[in-house]
Amino acid sequence: MKQLLAPLIVIVIIVIGFIGGYLYYSNAAKPSTATITKTVTITNIVTHHHTVTQHTHQSIMTVTETIETTKLFTFYTTYTETLTKTLVDTLIKFTTITASPEIKLSYPLRSSTELDVNGDNTVDAFVEINPWNMKSYKGTQQILIDLIRRIIKAEFNLTDIQPVEWVNGYPEVYIGRKPWGRRYANGFGVKFPMKISEMTPFVISFHICIEDIEPSMNFNIAADAWLVRPSVANNPGTSPGNGDVEIMVWIYRQNLNPAGRKVGEEIVPIVVNGSRVDIIFEVWREDSVSWGGWQYIAFVPKEINIKCGHVAYDPTVFVNITTRYST
Repeated sequence: MKQLLAPLIVIVIIVIGFIGGYLYYSNAAKPSTATITKTVTITNIVTHHHTVTQHTHQSIMTVTETIETTKLFTFYTTYTETLTKTLVDTLIKFTTITASPEIKLSYPLRSSTELDVNGDNTVDAFVEINPWNMKSYKGTQQILIDLIRRIIKAEFNLTDIQPVEWVNGYPEVYIGRKPWGRRYANGFGVKFPMKISEMTPFVISFHICIEDIEPSMNFNIAADAWLVRPSVANNPGTSPGNGDVEIMVWIYRQNLNPAGRKVGEEIVPIVVNGSRVDIIFEVWREDSVSWGGWQYIAFVPKEINIKCGHVAYDPTVFVNITTRYST
């Protein structure tokens, strides 16, 4: 349905979201209580214009070499040369920066922050605890951000959550802008909003590791992208609705399926722990979400579940595949 999506604009890539999302249901019986105890560690958030450690630099270059041989990823020699130079220049520049050792988010006192990762006075990303569907609870929910080691660690230990729902929050790290946000974070060099017809490939690279999780809870880790009308993209704070599309690429799930129904399967090459993997993704679609009216499309790995490891891929590939499934 490329003609349908042609006027849409990509406004945000949520690099990683965790602790379930608001579009999921479980096949199990709905729980009468909700207990959450878990820790998520995220490192090495990288796009093609930024890297932060020598380890990340080496990793992303390996990813680039792999992607160049894949037809689905339209990387060209000039692009790769630009990528290499940018990564090296950024690495050299970064060694001169003195960063604050840690930022602590704790709901409700300070539940969100903007990050300037390389000290150039430009917002690179937003981090939010985002307990959007939680009215009351007992316990703690916090996110610790270590800018020196490039680690974002989420810790949630909650009981007596009200109301009891399938999903009570979606802590997130994102670049660009989520539709409800009032500012764009474009410091990594990928300029949002961008027209789908003018997209160029770029790499999202991150390391995730679930240290502890309650087996009975609903949980997933996913990367998100929003395709919206110009009226939403060009007016920060405008909510999405009919005519907009949300895309999710699931990385890990527990006790969850996406909303909607399965409408197909696609083989997409991504990089896992430095090696190319051709993954079969189930494609799920909810034609119109009941709480907002936009269309939702999820890509869910059929045979793997990445609980701890490094993941890298070009999100524009999933955007292009979505044009075949959006209605």
